[in-house]
Amino acid sequence: RRPQSGMLVATLLLSGSISGLNVHIESPAAARWARTQCGGPLGAADLPSLWAKHVSPTRVLPEYPRPMMVRCSALQGQQVDRTFGDASTWMSLNGLWEWEADAVPDGSPPPVGRNLSGAILVPFPVESCLSGVAPQSSRDVVQRMWYRLQLYITPGPPDTRTFVRFDAVDWQAAVWVNGNLSANHTGSSDRFSVDLTDAILAAARSTALQPPPGSTGCGPTRANQTCARVELLVSVYDPSDEGAQPNGKQRISAISSPGGDTYTPSSGIWQTVWLEQVPASHVDSVRIGADASGLVTACAKLVQGGTPVESVDYEVIVDGVVLAKATTPPGASVALRVPSPRLWSPASPTLYDLRVTAGGDTVLGYFGMRSFSVGRDDADGVVRPMLNGQPTFLAGWLDQSYWPDGLYTAPTDAALRSDLEAVSTFGYNTVRLHQKVNPERWYLHADQLGVLVLQDAIQKYGRATAATVPLFEADLLAMIQSRGNHPSIVQWTAFNEWDCWQAFTVPGHTVADVVALARAADWQNRPVDTDSGGAANAQPQGDVNDVHSYPYPAHPKPTTHKYAMVGEYGGIGAFIPGKEWVPSRCHAYKAVATPAEEASTYLEMARMLLNRTADISAAIYTQITDVELECDGFLNYDRSSKFDAPTTRAIAEANRALIASVKSRAHPMPALQAGGAPG
Repeated sequence: RRPQSGMLVATLLLSGSISGLNVHIESPAAARWARTQCGGPLGAADLPSLWAKHVSPTRVLPEYPRPMMVRCSALQGQQVDRTFGDASTWMSLNGLWEWEADAVPDGSPPPVGRNLSGAILVPFPVESCLSGVAPQSSRDVVQRMWYRLQLYITPGPPDTRTFVRFDAVDWQAAVWVNGNLSANHTGSSDRFSVDLTDAILAAARSTALQPPPGSTGCGPTRANQTCARVELLVSVYDPSDEGAQPNGKQRISAISSPGGDTYTPSSGIWQTVWLEQVPASHVDSVRIGADASGLVTACAKLVQGGTPVESVDYEVIVDGVVLAKATTPPGASVALRVPSPRLWSPASPTLYDLRVTAGGDTVLGYFGMRSFSVGRDDADGVVRPMLNGQPTFLAGWLDQSYWPDGLYTAPTDAALRSDLEAVSTFGYNTVRLHQKVNPERWYLHADQLGVLVLQDAIQKYGRATAATVPLFEADLLAMIQSRGNHPSIVQWTAFNEWDCWQAFTVPGHTVADVVALARAADWQNRPVDTDSGGAANAQPQGDVNDVHSYPYPAHPKPTTHKYAMVGEYGGIGAFIPGKEWVPSRCHAYKAVATPAEEASTYLEMARMLLNRTADISAAIYTQITDVELECDGFLNYDRSSKFDAPTTRAIAEANRALIASVKSRAHPMPALQAGGAPG
């Protein structure tokens, strides 16, 4: 088959010990994609975010997707840009892929060697307007689907391996490489990889898998290099809320019947897909812990696939200066002492690099030196969260991290970062990431900006059964293992309200067992919130007495071992014409007429909390943005603000006063000076 017109071509030229890989991508023509309506199909609203205009088939989330472990062997360990990584080691496969629905209930055979009928913009979820294939009604939702991408690729040098990495696919995925089933994966939010090396070598030896006559194939290649054709087929099954798996706030019927606090599903590939070439013996992962005393612990997990690695070197670096180093045998942990540590906090989010070298492979991780625990405040004896040994008030908002254009997927990296930049704009220090695990770059931004993250486990929002339990536990472990290095994450939330904990009744899999599972999995020993706002909160395990109350905040009390937290409150909503998912259909826990009234009501709630900080140590407001018809955000769904600059400053001052209150109960609350929406 001749390449289609509009073929997208990119070349990955590797140097040093992993040099010589050429890759060309055969992609559907750009003209086959156009975004659809970014709004509820029941109305005419179109609400793309401010960043949607920067998305095109040739530029889709090009940033390096694994900032906690940047492979930089070719640069010999020099400082690496975490935005784009070391371009000689990886290549994004984001862009247009072939796509079609699979109408066979149990799944059809893989369509090997066949063009698919549609085109989708990866990695945007199927139901999002940026995918280009969003269903216009709930009955049109696709639960089974196929993705296809064809590559022309040269075999890598000896003693190297080439992987394709899928950062997240919701929910079950199977990958075929040149017609052979190569991987199965279950889970909505964690990375899995497929080793392409053997398929590339086999294809290079097969005349049937050579580029067709007239094709540009692999482009210019070195002498004696052979070009191979590699077909990737990905089958995805996602029953969303109709399945047993944790699905967060996704609801299929929300497309045709939006409303409440559940939203349009996000099916299929929803995070970056990328190629990486590595030495056959290489670093697979690095687990890092660091505390406020200056102690850093780390352990690199290696894959020994070629020349054996006999030792692993660790170096702590800040501002280009090596502060500490050590060498261990493979598989051994290391402990390093950093002199005069600069502690990580919202006021000073200092990050240190950790360079790990194993044979011919070098990766660059990072960490923040901080401790976070639950303890008793020496000043008043109240049990509180302690950041770096100091009592800290956690003032923040609920972040569901949905987007009007990408749903689960932010349209650009700048958009992803903007939600975290808004935290300090409004005077907060905390985000509760609600029922979602975000891409790794979101946590990088939180680490860099000094945002404290309370990380929810993804829930089965209603309909939980015994079949949910093992899926929930697997997701919980995947979340901790994949995100546990990040200093911004200071606490795990096991359950939320009444969403699914009642299904955990079998010994070994009770609520208490899940809390114990989270503790055992976390090498940084973070506190665990057993059940935010639900009846399981009363159980003795866990570290937080967490209650929800709408609209006004309640007054929980600390216990002998739990600090008091208002895990959700607020929900004040001013509905802005032209910013509603479906015009005139918005709702909120407390609807108000204007942004000025929304702000003044919020300040009233902040004063209530300030008067209760003798007991309360954390308060999470619902919420950062409107989400579909739940219009109770400080920001509209498209991320434009509901408030003018003076109002924003007044809110920020109130929140900063709340944070300062654990040190000085006499801190005055500001008065609202101005109000209204920006012009």
